[in-house]
Amino acid sequence: MQNNRVSSGSSGGQGSSGWVDFWNRPNAIYANQRNLEAHFACLQNDLDAHLPEGGTVLDFGCGDALAAEAMAKRCRNVWLYDAAPAVRQRLRDRLSGHPGIRILDDDDLATLPTGSVDLVLAVSVLQYIPREELEGVLHRWRHLIGTRGRILIADVVEPDTPMLRDIASQLSMARRHGFLMAALMGLGRMALSDYRRIRREAGFSTYTPAELQARLSAAGLRGDRLAKNIGPTPHRHSFVAQPLQAAGDPALKVQ
Repeated sequence: MQNNRVSSGSSGGQGSSGWVDFWNRPNAIYANQRNLEAHFACLQNDLDAHLPEGGTVLDFGCGDALAAEAMAKRCRNVWLYDAAPAVRQRLRDRLSGHPGIRILDDDDLATLPTGSVDLVLAVSVLQYIPREELEGVLHRWRHLIGTRGRILIADVVEPDTPMLRDIASQLSMARRHGFLMAALMGLGRMALSDYRRIRREAGFSTYTPAELQARLSAAGLRGDRLAKNIGPTPHRHSFVAQPLQAAGDPALKVQ
Protein backbone atom coordinates (compact mmCIF):
# COMPACT_ATOMS: atom_id res chain seq x y z
CA MET A 1 0.00 0.00 0.00
CA GLN A 2 1.60 3.14 -1.14
CA ASN A 3 1.14 6.52 -2.63
CA ASN A 4 2.93 7.61 -5.77
CA ARG A 5 4.11 4.55 -5.83
CA VAL A 6 6.37 1.49 -5.35
CA SER A 7 4.03 -1.24 -6.50
CA SER A 8 1.73 -2.22 -9.25
CA GLY A 9 -0.87 -4.85 -8.63
CA SER A 10 -2.64 -5.32 -11.92
CA SER A 11 -3.63 -8.51 -13.63
CA GLY A 12 -1.42 -8.27 -16.69
CA GLY A 13 -1.61 -6.63 -20.10
CA GLN A 14 0.68 -4.28 -21.98
CA GLY A 15 -0.06 -1.20 -19.89
CA SER A 16 0.30 -2.91 -16.54
CA SER A 17 3.50 -4.68 -17.59
CA GLY A 18 4.99 -1.27 -18.36
CA TRP A 19 4.33 -0.18 -14.78
CA VAL A 20 5.65 -3.46 -13.39
CA ASP A 21 8.90 -2.84 -15.26
CA PHE A 22 9.04 0.67 -13.78
CA TRP A 23 8.54 -0.47 -10.18
CA ASN A 24 10.89 -3.41 -10.72
CA ARG A 25 13.92 -1.12 -10.93
CA PRO A 26 15.22 1.87 -8.93
CA ASN A 27 13.14 5.02 -9.40
CA ALA A 28 12.78 8.54 -8.00
CA ILE A 29 9.26 8.22 -6.56
CA TYR A 30 10.49 8.70 -2.99
CA ALA A 31 13.00 11.44 -2.27
CA ASN A 32 14.81 9.51 0.47
CA GLN A 33 14.27 7.04 3.30
CA ARG A 34 12.64 9.68 5.49
CA ASN A 35 10.08 10.29 2.74
CA LEU A 36 9.35 6.56 2.52
CA GLU A 37 9.00 6.21 6.30
CA ALA A 38 6.81 9.32 6.65
CA HIS A 39 4.56 8.08 3.87
CA PHE A 40 3.99 4.71 5.50
CA ALA A 41 3.55 6.25 8.95
CA CYS A 42 0.69 8.32 7.53
CA LEU A 43 -0.83 5.23 5.92
CA GLN A 44 -0.50 3.21 9.11
CA ASN A 45 -2.28 5.91 11.12
CA ASP A 46 -5.11 6.28 8.58
CA LEU A 47 -5.61 2.53 8.09
CA ASP A 48 -5.67 1.51 11.74
CA ALA A 49 -9.41 1.97 12.23
CA HIS A 50 -10.19 -0.14 9.16
CA LEU A 51 -8.15 -3.23 10.04
CA PRO A 52 -10.11 -6.35 11.05
CA GLU A 53 -9.05 -7.36 14.56
CA GLY A 54 -7.76 -10.93 14.37
CA GLY A 55 -8.65 -11.16 10.68
CA THR A 56 -6.84 -11.68 7.38
CA VAL A 57 -5.70 -8.73 5.28
CA LEU A 58 -4.49 -8.88 1.69
CA ASP A 59 -2.41 -5.82 0.82
CA PHE A 60 -2.72 -5.86 -2.97
CA GLY A 61 0.01 -3.81 -4.64
CA CYS A 62 1.77 -3.47 -1.29
CA GLY A 63 5.08 -1.98 -2.37
CA ASP A 64 7.66 -1.85 0.43
CA ALA A 65 4.92 -2.39 3.04
CA LEU A 66 6.67 -0.64 5.93
CA ALA A 67 3.43 -0.82 7.94
CA ALA A 68 3.08 -4.61 7.59
CA GLU A 69 4.57 -5.46 10.99
CA ALA A 70 2.31 -2.98 12.75
CA MET A 71 -0.69 -4.40 10.88
CA ALA A 72 0.30 -7.91 11.96
CA LYS A 73 -0.06 -6.89 15.61
CA ARG A 74 -3.80 -6.40 15.03
CA CYS A 75 -4.50 -8.97 12.32
CA ARG A 76 -4.00 -12.72 12.39
CA ASN A 77 -2.66 -12.83 8.83
CA VAL A 78 -1.14 -10.11 6.67
CA TRP A 79 -0.69 -11.26 3.07
CA LEU A 80 1.44 -9.04 0.87
CA TYR A 81 1.20 -9.10 -2.91
CA ASP A 82 3.08 -6.97 -5.40
CA ALA A 83 3.36 -7.61 -9.12
CA ALA A 84 7.01 -6.50 -9.28
CA PRO A 85 9.43 -9.38 -8.56
CA ALA A 86 12.12 -7.05 -7.20
CA VAL A 87 9.65 -5.63 -4.68
CA ARG A 88 8.63 -9.13 -3.57
CA GLN A 89 12.28 -10.07 -3.07
CA ARG A 90 12.84 -7.03 -0.84
CA LEU A 91 9.82 -8.06 1.19
CA ARG A 92 11.11 -11.62 1.56
CA ASP A 93 14.52 -10.36 2.63
CA ARG A 94 12.96 -8.22 5.35
CA LEU A 95 9.86 -10.12 6.48
CA SER A 96 10.17 -13.81 5.62
CA GLY A 97 10.72 -14.77 9.28
CA HIS A 98 7.59 -13.04 10.58
CA PRO A 99 4.96 -15.64 11.58
CA GLY A 100 1.97 -13.46 10.72
CA ILE A 101 3.16 -12.16 7.35
CA ARG A 102 3.17 -14.01 4.04
CA ILE A 103 4.55 -12.69 0.75
CA LEU A 104 2.50 -13.89 -2.23
CA ASP A 105 3.55 -14.31 -5.83
CA ASP A 106 1.17 -14.52 -8.80
CA ASP A 107 0.58 -18.26 -8.34
CA ASP A 108 -0.13 -17.86 -4.62
CA LEU A 109 -2.63 -15.10 -5.35
CA ALA A 110 -4.42 -17.18 -7.97
CA THR A 111 -4.97 -20.08 -5.57
CA LEU A 112 -6.43 -18.15 -2.64
CA PRO A 113 -9.86 -19.62 -1.89
CA THR A 114 -13.18 -17.81 -1.91
CA GLY A 115 -13.86 -15.93 1.31
CA SER A 116 -10.32 -16.29 2.62
CA VAL A 117 -9.76 -12.54 3.07
CA ASP A 118 -11.49 -10.19 5.51
CA LEU A 119 -10.05 -7.02 4.02
CA VAL A 120 -8.42 -6.31 0.66
CA LEU A 121 -6.28 -3.18 0.74
CA ALA A 122 -5.66 -1.46 -2.59
CA VAL A 123 -3.90 1.80 -1.81
CA SER A 124 -2.71 3.82 -4.80
CA VAL A 125 -3.20 0.86 -7.11
CA LEU A 126 -6.12 1.62 -9.44
CA GLN A 127 -4.21 4.24 -11.44
CA TYR A 128 -1.73 1.55 -12.52
CA ILE A 129 -4.38 -0.96 -13.61
CA PRO A 130 -5.53 -0.46 -17.23
CA ARG A 131 -9.18 0.55 -17.29
CA GLU A 132 -10.13 -2.45 -19.39
CA GLU A 133 -8.67 -4.78 -16.73
CA LEU A 134 -10.44 -3.24 -13.73
CA GLU A 135 -13.57 -5.37 -14.08
CA GLY A 136 -11.54 -8.58 -13.80
CA VAL A 137 -9.58 -7.28 -10.81
CA LEU A 138 -12.75 -6.23 -8.97
CA HIS A 139 -14.31 -9.63 -9.55
CA ARG A 140 -11.15 -11.28 -8.22
CA TRP A 141 -11.33 -9.19 -5.06
CA ARG A 142 -15.08 -9.88 -4.75
CA HIS A 143 -14.27 -13.61 -4.87
CA LEU A 144 -11.63 -13.28 -2.16
CA ILE A 145 -13.81 -11.44 0.38
CA GLY A 146 -16.74 -13.85 0.11
CA THR A 147 -20.02 -12.58 1.54
CA ARG A 148 -18.81 -10.55 4.51
CA GLY A 149 -15.38 -9.13 3.74
CA ARG A 150 -14.52 -5.60 2.63
CA ILE A 151 -12.31 -3.88 0.09
CA LEU A 152 -10.60 -0.59 0.90
CA ILE A 153 -9.63 1.27 -2.28
CA ALA A 154 -7.59 4.38 -1.58
CA ASP A 155 -5.83 7.19 -3.40
CA VAL A 156 -8.15 7.14 -6.42
CA VAL A 157 -7.24 9.90 -8.86
CA GLU A 158 -9.96 11.97 -10.53
CA PRO A 159 -9.73 12.80 -14.25
CA ASP A 160 -7.91 16.02 -15.15
CA THR A 161 -6.20 16.29 -11.76
CA PRO A 162 -3.20 18.59 -12.31
CA MET A 163 0.14 17.02 -11.43
CA LEU A 164 0.82 20.22 -9.49
CA ARG A 165 -1.68 19.06 -6.85
CA ASP A 166 0.34 15.91 -6.27
CA ILE A 167 3.52 17.98 -6.11
CA ALA A 168 1.92 20.33 -3.57
CA SER A 169 0.91 17.36 -1.38
CA GLN A 170 4.43 15.94 -1.57
CA LEU A 171 6.04 19.26 -0.63
CA SER A 172 3.58 19.79 2.22
CA MET A 173 4.50 16.41 3.71
CA ALA A 174 8.19 17.14 3.13
CA ARG A 175 7.91 20.39 5.06
CA ARG A 176 6.19 18.69 7.99
CA HIS A 177 8.70 15.85 8.17
CA GLY A 178 11.95 17.66 7.46
CA PHE A 179 12.95 16.52 3.99
CA LEU A 180 11.93 19.53 1.91
CA MET A 181 15.29 19.98 0.17
CA ALA A 182 15.45 16.27 -0.64
CA ALA A 183 11.89 16.45 -2.00
CA LEU A 184 12.78 19.35 -4.29
CA MET A 185 15.80 17.45 -5.58
CA GLY A 186 13.62 14.35 -6.01
CA LEU A 187 11.18 16.30 -8.16
CA GLY A 188 14.09 17.29 -10.37
CA ARG A 189 15.19 13.67 -10.71
CA MET A 190 11.62 12.66 -11.52
CA ALA A 191 11.40 15.31 -14.24
CA LEU A 192 14.52 13.86 -15.86
CA SER A 193 13.37 10.24 -15.53
CA ASP A 194 11.16 8.21 -17.85
CA TYR A 195 8.15 8.46 -15.51
CA ARG A 196 6.18 10.77 -17.82
CA ARG A 197 6.86 8.57 -20.84
CA ILE A 198 5.73 5.43 -19.01
CA ARG A 199 2.68 7.23 -17.66
CA ARG A 200 1.80 8.26 -21.22
CA GLU A 201 2.51 4.87 -22.83
CA ALA A 202 1.35 2.48 -20.09
CA GLY A 203 -1.61 4.62 -19.06
CA PHE A 204 -2.67 6.23 -15.80
CA SER A 205 -6.26 5.31 -14.94
CA THR A 206 -8.52 7.93 -13.37
CA TYR A 207 -12.13 7.75 -12.16
CA THR A 208 -14.78 10.11 -10.92
CA PRO A 209 -16.36 8.92 -7.66
CA ALA A 210 -19.63 8.19 -9.49
CA GLU A 211 -17.89 6.15 -12.18
CA LEU A 212 -15.94 4.06 -9.70
CA GLN A 213 -19.07 3.38 -7.66
CA ALA A 214 -20.80 2.25 -10.86
CA ARG A 215 -17.88 -0.06 -11.68
CA LEU A 216 -18.03 -1.50 -8.17
CA SER A 217 -21.78 -2.05 -8.46
CA ALA A 218 -21.31 -3.91 -11.75
CA ALA A 219 -18.93 -6.23 -9.90
CA GLY A 220 -21.49 -6.95 -7.18
CA LEU A 221 -20.12 -4.45 -4.69
CA ARG A 222 -21.48 -1.39 -2.93
CA GLY A 223 -18.87 1.34 -2.69
CA ASP A 224 -19.09 4.04 -0.02
CA ARG A 225 -16.79 7.01 -0.33
CA LEU A 226 -14.86 7.91 2.81
CA ALA A 227 -14.89 11.48 4.08
CA LYS A 228 -11.07 11.59 4.02
CA ASN A 229 -8.59 9.96 1.70
CA ILE A 230 -6.22 7.37 3.14
CA GLY A 231 -2.69 8.74 2.95
CA PRO A 232 -1.01 12.12 2.43
CA THR A 233 -2.84 13.23 -0.75
CA PRO A 234 -6.10 14.83 0.47
CA HIS A 235 -7.36 15.71 -3.02
CA ARG A 236 -7.68 12.02 -3.93
CA HIS A 237 -10.48 9.68 -2.81
CA SER A 238 -10.97 6.47 -0.84
CA PHE A 239 -13.82 3.97 -0.89
CA VAL A 240 -14.90 1.01 1.22
CA ALA A 241 -16.65 -1.66 -0.84
CA GLN A 242 -18.77 -4.52 0.47
CA PRO A 243 -20.72 -7.26 -1.30
CA LEU A 244 -24.19 -6.27 -2.41
CA GLN A 245 -26.59 -8.19 -0.17
CA ALA A 246 -29.46 -10.22 -1.54
CA ALA A 247 -32.92 -9.22 -0.35
CA GLY A 248 -33.21 -12.21 1.97
CA ASP A 249 -29.75 -11.93 3.48
CA PRO A 250 -29.99 -11.83 7.30
CA ALA A 251 -27.19 -9.25 7.37
CA LEU A 252 -29.69 -6.69 6.10
CA LYS A 253 -31.90 -7.18 9.14
CA VAL A 254 -29.32 -6.05 11.69
CA GLN A 255 -30.56 -2.82 13.27
